[in-house]
Amino acid sequence: MYLDESHLYFLLWIPIAYGIYRAFKKHGVSEYNEGMADAICMHHSGTLKYEIVVNEDGEEDIIIKINGGKSD
Repeated sequence: MYLDESHLYFLLWIPIAYGIYRAFKKHGVSEYNEGMADAICMHHSGTLKYEIVVNEDGEEDIIIKINGGKSD
């Protein structure tokens, strides 16, 4: 079996597509980790405050206020 041009392009795109997938997956994980770290620091410093309330359906909701702002 000979590799023609279309097979070569296909073989080249497989690692490129895999690299793009891994980059997006890693980016999402690091963004989540950074957001959690920011939230912990804000809570510790007092700029992030939260309140747990029970809604009409009996489920718990979290009301989050940052820097004393209003929540909807």
